[in-house]
Amino acid sequence: MFIAVFARRLREGKTYEDFLDAWYPDKGFGFDGRGPITARSLTDERELLTIGFVDLPDRESVDEAMARLAEQESVRHDRIDEVIESTSLRALYEQLDEFDFSTDESVERGRP
Repeated sequence: MFIAVFARRLREGKTYEDFLDAWYPDKGFGFDGRGPITARSLTDERELLTIGFVDLPDRESVDEAMARLAEQESVRHDRIDEVIESTSLRALYEQLDEFDFSTDESVERGRP
């Protein structure tokens, strides 16, 4: 599993709805995953975070998927650039672990 993370700042006068209109893809990506999930900063309404979970088996598969989607994503990112002032984080991470800290029991059960 891989995790795509973007931290972006809206241009002055642009809204979250403007961002969604620009950001939403024209076609599906062709692989399983979860999300993307969007979030807004509690202290700055112009700051947005997007996280997507990409269910591909290995880095080679990620590279192949990104190459296949490059043209589609280029068009989409050109649209996004119209509403985004800056992107402070644009990264893809390989998931190492997932933990459950919701209860004392789940913490104890998952302790390494």
